[in-house]
Amino acid sequence: MRTVTDAVLNSTTTVTSATADFVAADVGRPVTGTGIPNGTTISAVTNATTITLSAAATATATGVALTFGTLPTEPASTDLAAAIAIAFRQTPPPTTIWGVQVDATTPDWDGALTAVANLNVQIVVLANTPLNQTNTPLIGKLATHVATVSNTGGDGKERIGVAMLDPTLTAATAATLNADVVKNERMYLIAHTSAEDAGAATAGVIAAYEPQISMLLKPISLAMTRLFSDADIDTFDGASINWVTSPVLIPGQAMFLGEGYTADPSQNMKYIDIVRIMDSTNFLIKAELIQAIGNYRISRSGLRGLVTLVQAVLSPQVALEVIDDYSVYIPLLVLLDKDPTTLSAAEQAEITQAQANRSVDMVVTVTYAGAIHRLQIDLVFQ
Repeated sequence: MRTVTDAVLNSTTTVTSATADFVAADVGRPVTGTGIPNGTTISAVTNATTITLSAAATATATGVALTFGTLPTEPASTDLAAAIAIAFRQTPPPTTIWGVQVDATTPDWDGALTAVANLNVQIVVLANTPLNQTNTPLIGKLATHVATVSNTGGDGKERIGVAMLDPTLTAATAATLNADVVKNERMYLIAHTSAEDAGAATAGVIAAYEPQISMLLKPISLAMTRLFSDADIDTFDGASINWVTSPVLIPGQAMFLGEGYTADPSQNMKYIDIVRIMDSTNFLIKAELIQAIGNYRISRSGLRGLVTLVQAVLSPQVALEVIDDYSVYIPLLVLLDKDPTTLSAAEQAEITQAQANRSVDMVVTVTYAGAIHRLQIDLVFQ
């Protein structure tokens, strides 16, 4: 308690000649006392015996007692808050980040991933969770999540996962961890030597670029304690693990992503930009076609109209050199293009069945980065 003597608290909001010193620690603390509005706080300390109140105060007598409350405490920093901060620290930064908090003592990762499954997100990372022997099952849950939701989660839910390697591990040990369910074409693994959340930082880098942009030598804001040796990099390269580096030929000694590998190159998806561009292309096509369902009939002209819609989406992508080439194939349209008098009984039955079920298959073949990728699209006319 501070007791003010020989003082009149008025609109000047200044108190002088106190029986005890007012110190910097009093600034911002709530104060109450005779004639002082409840909740008035000190906003400045000009010297040891002079304070300024943040609101006008009045008093009818001297010897006003000022009682100070306690300052609110800042919330403790969490792994989630730190992950979001370092993701936004990247240049360019991502535009939107979702955060799902788990309990620090007993984290419910399954519940968190279930919640994330319902979000329209493209990149998923577990905050401050390095891939090591202890966390292998947890990173495996992330890999299973991105693979399962991408295949069965519905349109627009396709995604990738990002995980950082434990910086205390040797390159040889880290390489053995890219195995089993973790070794997935929808996972991006990053090796580093930082005390910061390199997984969140990497996710922020990936999110900031167009899907077709390679992650090779993209800058990353990360405090690294040391660089990897050539032997370490060779080990990571052979295990489809990416790394953070600082090339001598690039001035400024900044940090960069050393590669853009997926964790599993065996399925013709060696680079993460391939996965992302196919997800993006699939989304763009379906977003265009969904507006047409109900307006087109299962007929020769109707299906040709759908082909035109897909061409309207992909032709600009070819012109912009996002993809190399494409083709659109509807098996039923081949039959509808034939002279009706030449159709066999089986072919006519196939047309009749498709029209009765209002369901047609479409295959879109996209050539990207020297490889051919096929998108299977089921058109349901309901």
